[in-house]
Amino acid sequence: TLRIGTFGGSWKQNMLEMIVPKFEALGGEIEFVTGSPQANLAKVVAGRGRAPFDVMEILDAQVVDMLGSGFLQNIDLSKVPNKKFAAPYQINENLIGSWHTQEVICYRKDKFAELGIPRPKTYSDLILPKLAGKVSFPDINSGGGLANFSAFVVAAGGDKDNVKPGLELINKLQVLKFWSRGGETLAQFQSGDILAAIVHAGWCLRTKKAGVDVASVHADLGNGNIGVAKVGWLGIMKSSKGKNVDAAHWFLNEYLGEDFQVLFATKSGLTPINKNAIKRMNDDPVFREFLVLDPKEIAKELRFDYTGVNISDWNDQWNRMVSK
Repeated sequence: TLRIGTFGGSWKQNMLEMIVPKFEALGGEIEFVTGSPQANLAKVVAGRGRAPFDVMEILDAQVVDMLGSGFLQNIDLSKVPNKKFAAPYQINENLIGSWHTQEVICYRKDKFAELGIPRPKTYSDLILPKLAGKVSFPDINSGGGLANFSAFVVAAGGDKDNVKPGLELINKLQVLKFWSRGGETLAQFQSGDILAAIVHAGWCLRTKKAGVDVASVHADLGNGNIGVAKVGWLGIMKSSKGKNVDAAHWFLNEYLGEDFQVLFATKSGLTPINKNAIKRMNDDPVFREFLVLDPKEIAKELRFDYTGVNISDWNDQWNRMVSK
């Protein structure tokens, strides 16, 4: 029995659809421990490294802590042949890239036109009286929280040691709600409660498919970065032993496979890691409308370096801002 620490919902469903049947055909069983990567990391810490799963989904903001904790074992890359389809930065001895989201400004095209609001290009373009109380932003503890918070810090001229400019920029948005799950933004768009949201492009795409006239903007951060990437990783826990380690490597290879990466991206609006899968996504005009699929343009996205970041301090400052 292979246990996977991962998100629930459609995320888990994608694996149930394609990966689980293959593993069951080999005589194995896959169980899922669902929750955000933050919640699953808390389980590992509480167990003093004895993880309730063999493989864990890890966010980019957790990489430094995970590598320093000793919770991960080395990956035998010879057992992950699909690594050849990933970019070099997405592979190391303890972690392998699995997906990335493109964090965007998602906005109501029809309502912006009706109100005479031009297409936004930067985050500051959302600071308008007509949009006050009509914008949704990810809570810092949500899946998209740290990626977007760090992007606002960069766009406002701050850095990892001075996040105050980013907090001030967020505060100026007069946010209606700080969302915990991306699906909340879809419901808010449908109800008309919001006209814009900071969310990953997949949720914007799903909102469009749900019949709401939205578009996505990869924000200009003013420093050469256009758009924001949140990178997902997979790691094998050091507490995983025996046959489960072999099974974990098999799982990593399947996750990076072209067909699964296309399925995953199509259902969830993610950007694949697999280069061949990215090429196939270009065949879909809807995906081209919402996602950046040119590798040269993907390279311009902000991938924030969390080395040396005091996440607890960021959280404290965030909580003080939100409570005002």
